[in-house]
Amino acid sequence: MRFRMRVMVRILIGITGTPGTGKKSVGRILAKELDYEFLDINSLAKGEKDEKGELILDLKALRKDLNLYLKDKRAIVVGHLLPYVLAKKGVRLIVVLRCAPYELEERLKKRSYSYEKIKENVTSEILGIILYDAFKKFGKSKICEIDTTNRKEEEVVKEILEILEYRRSKPLGIVDWLALVEKDEKLLKFLQT
Repeated sequence: MRFRMRVMVRILIGITGTPGTGKKSVGRILAKELDYEFLDINSLAKGEKDEKGELILDLKALRKDLNLYLKDKRAIVVGHLLPYVLAKKGVRLIVVLRCAPYELEERLKKRSYSYEKIKENVTSEILGIILYDAFKKFGKSKICEIDTTNRKEEEVVKEILEILEYRRSKPLGIVDWLALVEKDEKLLKFLQT
């Protein structure tokens, strides 16, 4: 009698980006399409609130909990903290979602973000902070960048699936919001202190 063992291999697809770019919406649809588990990193986050009422996270504990939880899983992992807490092992692709500053501002207003939080997040998006940090952590071969501005989640998922199936190249360096700031000085409000 022969035994067949099914070995689970860790295969992770990460979706990151500034808050409001569509990570959770896109991630849930993609997880369903691929029959992968869906994990929002924020669900594992623990911390204490500061005097402003903002959560101060223990990234070291989050990193440990996340990577232990993901051991031998096939998962879509989403969160803006992804570049800072996800280990490289088993990562197939990191998708960095981007969104035009004015549309991102409107999305965050609908979520009732404070003016300061909106400014902080739109500034981060204009400067490409999360893209840079993901690139630094995972390298060019694992990263792609997708602009979600004026797009439906299903369109973005279709693009990701085409990248995973090698039917489309991985776009990188396609978004430059700083160039937009040069053309539209009203965007400077996000970059001024």
